[in-house]
Amino acid sequence: MRSLLASGGYLIKLVAHDTAVRYFPHTTEHCDAKLPGLSYEHDSAGNALASMVKPGLIEFRHHRSFSDARVRMIARRIMMHPDSCFTALFTVTYQGRTLIAGA
Repeated sequence: MRSLLASGGYLIKLVAHDTAVRYFPHTTEHCDAKLPGLSYEHDSAGNALASMVKPGLIEFRHHRSFSDARVRMIARRIMMHPDSCFTALFTVTYQGRTLIAGA
């Protein structure tokens, strides 16, 4: 991931829920990036959110089980984690709505 970040024009995918996050290349489908206990499935069937990470922006896709408040909490945890510190000042959107305004 460090080499992607160094390029500046990166596009990274992630799946996340309340206690886990997984980053992976944009060429992998969200539903193929499973870990034990962390699974994104189409039509809100899994227990995780799908997201795209671009410079300055984390875009979460809709999931029926995740409210705006829950997504905001997950995003803040991600942004505060040492492995994700590069996102600390990013804007966070959910279903096209801004939940956290970046710097």
